[in-house]
Order: sequence, then C-alpha cells, then structure tokens
Amino acid sequence: MAAPKEENENVTNKKSSPARKRNRNRRPRKNSSGDLSIESDSSGSSSGRSQPSSRSLKGKNENRKGHPEISLEEKSRYVALDCEMVGVGENGNQSAVARVTIVDWDGNIVFDRYVNPDREITDYRTFVSGITANDYVHHDAIDLESCRKLVQDHLKGKILVGHALKNDLHALGISHDWQATRDTAKYEPFMKTRFDDGVLWPRRLRDLASEKLSREIQVPGAPHSPYEDAVAAMDLYKTARNKWEKVMDYKIKKTAEIQKQRQVLLVASAAA
Repeated sequence: MAAPKEENENVTNKKSSPARKRNRNRRPRKNSSGDLSIESDSSGSSSGRSQPSSRSLKGKNENRKGHPEISLEEKSRYVALDCEMVGVGENGNQSAVARVTIVDWDGNIVFDRYVNPDREITDYRTFVSGITANDYVHHDAIDLESCRKLVQDHLKGKILVGHALKNDLHALGISHDWQATRDTAKYEPFMKTRFDDGVLWPRRLRDLASEKLSREIQVPGAPHSPYEDAVAAMDLYKTARNKWEKVMDYKIKKTAEIQKQRQVLLVASAAA
C-alpha cells in the first residue's frame, strides 16, 4: 500500500572524528552477564561510536545532535539489531549467523553473542565479518536455537530498527511485526531510483551513514562491525523519526480500514 512520498532530509557532511578512527579496531570485552561490551579509551570514548558534539543545544526540545528529545520511556521501546554471517555448505556459499548484536536507543549494547551455526563453517568471511576461528576459542558461543530465544526475548514488545532486516531475521529464523519494524533499507526517502524505470532501490548503509550522519562505517578493506552498523541504523532512524512515524501511522490506519472493510464484506456475504 502506497504512502505519501517524502523528501530526504539533508545533513551537512562533516569529517569523522579522529577519536572514531582511533577506536575502530578495539575489541569488545565480556561483561558480567556474558554479553560483550565495547572497551573505552582513557578519554572515555567508546569504540565504533562517535561521541556527541560539544556544540550548544538547538532548543529545549532537542538533544545535542539536533534530534527532538524523547522521554526515557519512549526510548526504551526501541532496539537496533545487526548480524554478521559466515559461510556454510559447499564453498561457503550459504549464509549462517555467527554473531548478533543488539543496541538500545543510546547505542548501549544489550546483547552481543557469537553463535555456533548448526552446520560446519566452511568460510569465515573474515574480510567482511571480522570473524575468525580464534573468536570461537576466546568467546563463549551459543547454539542457534538458544540465540534465537534470547533475541526474541529482547525484541518482544520493541520497535526494531536495522538495515535490510529481512536478511538478519531470516538467518535467525524469526519474524517481527511489520508495524513495529523500521528498516532503513526500505524507508522510501532513504532509497534511490533505479535506472529510469522509477523503481526504488535500497542504498548501502555505508552510503547513508556517510551522507546523513557524516560517519564512516564499513570502510573498504576493513571488516564490518555489527555494533557500528546497529548504531548507524538507529541514528539514521532518529534523523527521520518524526516523518517516518507519520508514514507508519498512515499505513497502520489504512491497513485497519481495509481489514474492517473486508470483515464487513465477509459478514454481508455470509448473511446473503
């Protein structure tokens, strides 16, 4: 069902901070619950995530990044998810979840675990995933079924944010209500027109982060970070939240109207 099209929000490009580059390769460490957390340097900045700027607030209802401020209760409704995959099967052509990271509204890690695929890993895809056989020695990996249950617990009652979530959810073998899903790969103002046929096409998360967040992620030649990708997706959502939610309200309302009309027709047909 088509919703009103909206214009992209332009954000002035800025160079990524040296602190971000300095922390890019820091490794997560385990916390007391067994999940992983990101190490901080002596300045207090955390890896894979740029710190808020020190510029003055734009207004009473905006935070330091210019996003409308929301309550703690509202923030608690959101999580962002990203998965890293390894190859299984012949030549490693099939994908399997090897690591799952979930962050909250503020970019704090709420879940980060390595996963033992239910099939033998034939390609670690280290150049992209950053995962090696050694990771399974130093981290307590869990089986896929246990991971699935834990992830479902974290997503229950939440609005899920991410990029190309269909791939991650499929690999995990779970689903999430479309009304509570915010996929930055499928939000029309974030998409591009393919060729001359007018068909909208998803853009890379890396390109969206560069254009709208002035942030470098998924740097060519370096492995991806599920933490960086999840935070980037959440921050992209924040830049468009007000307009995005209006679109969602429209879609949810229209869906309800159509379902009601169908129900009326079914009742009328049964009574005839």
